[in-house]
Amino acid sequence: MHIETAHRKRTFWGCLYIALITLASISSTTAAGSCQGTYVATPLQPLPAQVVVGLDIHDRSPRNLRLAERFLAGVREAGVATGAQPSVLLHVSTSRLGDGSSQSSRGSEKSYPELFGLQGGGQPKLPALPATGVTAPRSPPGQPLLFMRVDATAGEATRISWVASVQCRMVGSDEGQLAQDLGRVIGSALGQRIERRPL
Repeated sequence: MHIETAHRKRTFWGCLYIALITLASISSTTAAGSCQGTYVATPLQPLPAQVVVGLDIHDRSPRNLRLAERFLAGVREAGVATGAQPSVLLHVSTSRLGDGSSQSSRGSEKSYPELFGLQGGGQPKLPALPATGVTAPRSPPGQPLLFMRVDATAGEATRISWVASVQCRMVGSDEGQLAQDLGRVIGSALGQRIERRPL
């Protein structure tokens, strides 16, 4: 009797441990640990049935190509194919608000150097928002608020089929990890309607 009870307890704890490990691995594939904030996404037109993602890269310097590859690695981690002949092209635009260096009550919009090379040509920047109310930076100086907009177009089309917006503060200084984490978030949301939710 005691042996059977002990066996059941071991089995229960073993199953619980496996479940916790599984949940941890799932959350690590969807969360962006290098940037704390929220994101939203909206489909505007249907995406192709067979999605292969490519990235419109404005600056093809070695550093920015590495960042682009990390972003696409995150997209692949989300289970989305990437390739040289994409059926869906992502266009990234970024800006930041409130870098703590200004004495003004309004945040200043600046390009975000860590992801600038991922920006596609001809894409509009997000407008600067006033640093008041819910948009006011609440972190210490040196932690600007990052805004990233991602537009998806189907093939060679110029009409936007899907759009996502990310608002977050970078944690740490690993720009490659930031690009990969954001790629994972975008890949997991691609084509879907997402109400505002935490990264």
